[in-house]
Amino acid sequence: MRQLIITLLFLLSLTAGAQTATTTIRQQMDRLHETTGVNFVYDASLNVGQNYNGPELKGLSLSKALKTLLEGSGISFQLSGKYVMLFKETAHKSTRRFTLSGHVRDSIGETLINATIYDLTTRQGTMSNEYGFFSLTLPEGEHLLRISYVGFTEQTIKLKLTHHQALEIKLDGNTKLGEVVVTGDLNSPVIGTQMGKRSLSQTDIKTEFALFSSPDVVKTLQRISGVQEGVELASGLYVHGGNNDENLILLDGSPLYQINHSMGLFSSFNTDMVKNVDFYKSGFPARYGGRLSSVVDVRTNDGNMQEWHGSYRIGLLDGGVQFDGPIQKGKTSLNIGLRRSWLDLLSEPAFFLQRRISKEEKIGLNYNFHDLNAKLTHILNDQSRLSLSLYSGRDALSTKYEADWKMSNGGTDIELTKNRLRWGNLNAALNWNYQPSPKLMTNLTAIYTHNRANIHRRDDYRYASNSNIPIEITHHENETRSTIDDIGYRAEADFRPSPRHHIRFGNNHTLHLFRPQTKKLLNYNGVQEESDTISKSSSNHHTSHELNFYVEDQISLSKRWSLNGGVNLSFFTTQGKTFSYIDPRLAVKYQITSYLSAKASYTMMTQYIHKITNSFLEMPTDYWVPTTASLQPMRSHQWAAGLYTQFGKQWTASIEGYYKATKHLLQYSSWSGLQPPATSWENEVIDGKGVFYGIEADVSYHTQKIQLDAAYTLSWNKRKFDKFYDDWYYDKFDNRHKLNLTGRFKLSKKTEMFAAWTLHSGNKMTLPTQYVEFPSLPAIESADMKTFFFGNGDIMQRGFIYERPNNTTLPAYHRLDLGFNFYHTTKHGHQRIWNLSLYNAYCHINTMWTEAKIKDDGTIRIKSKGFVPIVPSFSYTIKF
Repeated sequence: MRQLIITLLFLLSLTAGAQTATTTIRQQMDRLHETTGVNFVYDASLNVGQNYNGPELKGLSLSKALKTLLEGSGISFQLSGKYVMLFKETAHKSTRRFTLSGHVRDSIGETLINATIYDLTTRQGTMSNEYGFFSLTLPEGEHLLRISYVGFTEQTIKLKLTHHQALEIKLDGNTKLGEVVVTGDLNSPVIGTQMGKRSLSQTDIKTEFALFSSPDVVKTLQRISGVQEGVELASGLYVHGGNNDENLILLDGSPLYQINHSMGLFSSFNTDMVKNVDFYKSGFPARYGGRLSSVVDVRTNDGNMQEWHGSYRIGLLDGGVQFDGPIQKGKTSLNIGLRRSWLDLLSEPAFFLQRRISKEEKIGLNYNFHDLNAKLTHILNDQSRLSLSLYSGRDALSTKYEADWKMSNGGTDIELTKNRLRWGNLNAALNWNYQPSPKLMTNLTAIYTHNRANIHRRDDYRYASNSNIPIEITHHENETRSTIDDIGYRAEADFRPSPRHHIRFGNNHTLHLFRPQTKKLLNYNGVQEESDTISKSSSNHHTSHELNFYVEDQISLSKRWSLNGGVNLSFFTTQGKTFSYIDPRLAVKYQITSYLSAKASYTMMTQYIHKITNSFLEMPTDYWVPTTASLQPMRSHQWAAGLYTQFGKQWTASIEGYYKATKHLLQYSSWSGLQPPATSWENEVIDGKGVFYGIEADVSYHTQKIQLDAAYTLSWNKRKFDKFYDDWYYDKFDNRHKLNLTGRFKLSKKTEMFAAWTLHSGNKMTLPTQYVEFPSLPAIESADMKTFFFGNGDIMQRGFIYERPNNTTLPAYHRLDLGFNFYHTTKHGHQRIWNLSLYNAYCHINTMWTEAKIKDDGTIRIKSKGFVPIVPSFSYTIKF
């Protein structure tokens, strides 16, 4: 019996051995692929055809099954997501490291900013910078790279690294899907170290529609949590309680002072030219300086290196044309775009008819604006390229009133009034990009910026009571011109010694030439033979030098800890005095899990220049001036912390808290005119401080056909000017609650829909709380006080009482905007796009100002006023 059992066991072992001998590692890998969905990546020289003599893998976890399968085979593995990398085991691991560097571009050669290059083998990665450059140092051997960018098809590249290697990567746009969700995106809030950063591609901007069916960069930024828009229709940016002049706006590296047209109806950015916008509201990198509240870094497209393309667009109030293509294929490209309003083409004929019909009064009105962008890019070689970026933007407003009253006795009564306003920007940036080594990229930019505002007014009056006396002439003419000229350079280096360090350092210098309110005045009056003439002129000149040095390092301390630390050293010289400050920057991230991270940051900022204005709109009466010897630069400290998570492939969420303290804020003490004087402006302002804090929550849901975004802000905005009011008070734009809901819907291959709903607490304003009797005083009468005399000669005075500034909150603001895109491709392959938009779709008249009236019983009646109803609009675009 014992002998029989032994014989049976021997036969079973032979059978099992025979079965195992017929199974190979490759066959077992195929089974694991079918059951788990993993993909195997390995070199063709690897022997996966050898026999597998181990136990059954069924029922084992993936990691244990791989260990069992490859044990003793001379093959090692590494598991990364859905990929399994197989390697040949060596007696000793190579310590040599080589650098992989290059650029990430799209199919037409346009560089892609913030693309993720991730090595699945070592689980290390990097991002392309603002010039599309990347550098990644890896161990010698085989690697599998995954390159991804939102809106493009993900690409994997297998390579064997045995020396420093240049790699030019091209990604194809994914036209079949809507927004593509990128897993492992190093620019995402969950994985990236930087706080308060939002990156917007051209797709993000052009699928949002503001007033008059015109995509708008600034109005897209207004939908982000922590940003207030100020006054309706205006393109204001009030970030974390800051003023509108506390935002650093960069266009291809050159500062932009005037960012709006039509006093805020349109922003100055032609979205046909914009490639990427990086927006920072907290945790600023050390390479940025000079403003307190935010950074808006706008980069334009280089242009198609392979073939010519273009587009035309016509909207309700403006139109645009854009062309780009190669001057020398693969070497030199040109991208040019023009946008212009065309309302004057309708207004001119209308006023011409009015002047023809009316014999006594003639009226003329002409307004237009334009934006002209041009960019020339030339590739010198694989390591060097040049680019020249130009921008010209201008608003022009002219009015004319002429009256000629004929008298029966031959007398003359002629009145003529002319106004001419011109304001805008001229920017130029010459950029040289050079890569001296695989780990280092350098960039040198020469910058010129010209900002101008010109106001000219002329009044003529001619009068004679009859034809027998000389004509009396009165002439008043004045002109005010304000300009800024910035001439400077920016030298910067991008050094990546290892995947754990990304070091940036550099310096920049700017010569500021301020000429605020250069005035000319000419007055004369009298008869034709004799007249008294007054002619005078005045000018203001301020020359300042601003010098910055910076260094920052993005460090991965471990798998969970990373930080971005740096310092910005600035010098500012004006009126013989030099200010110098060191602004430290620090952002820290702790990766709790692959889908959850916590961050904290501290930022110190300094601002040396100020915008002088007495309005919340961008007006040609505004001007910029430098800090003077008697005033301190504005300074701010900002702390922020937050949690960021991604659950599933569709959902992301975050919550951030911030606290910002600012000192040396400026406010006019008593000036009430539209154009404050520039000669002694520092004597008209008072010094104050501010405290701004709040909580921001964001939730996003993105699929192939639906994108939903919600942004909520709970904030407090307080200021204190001791010479104005002896206690803290809320700012005009202290909107306690703000909620933005945005949706993009791909209804079909030919139809898209956009919807955005905005709700926020009303703005603040100062209103009287009482109308009372004052003690008897000598007769005084003012705008806010009335004097009453009684029969016995006694005097009683009544006037308004104001408890505190901005003591009233206006009604809540809410609005729904809708937009539809309809696509059609012609038989020649040209794409046509019809856009229909509704601004304020349910026609809610929001409060823009109030009227206060005193009733007979002494109470004050306040009534809200507004005038912006539903505004339908359309645009038509053809691309070729």
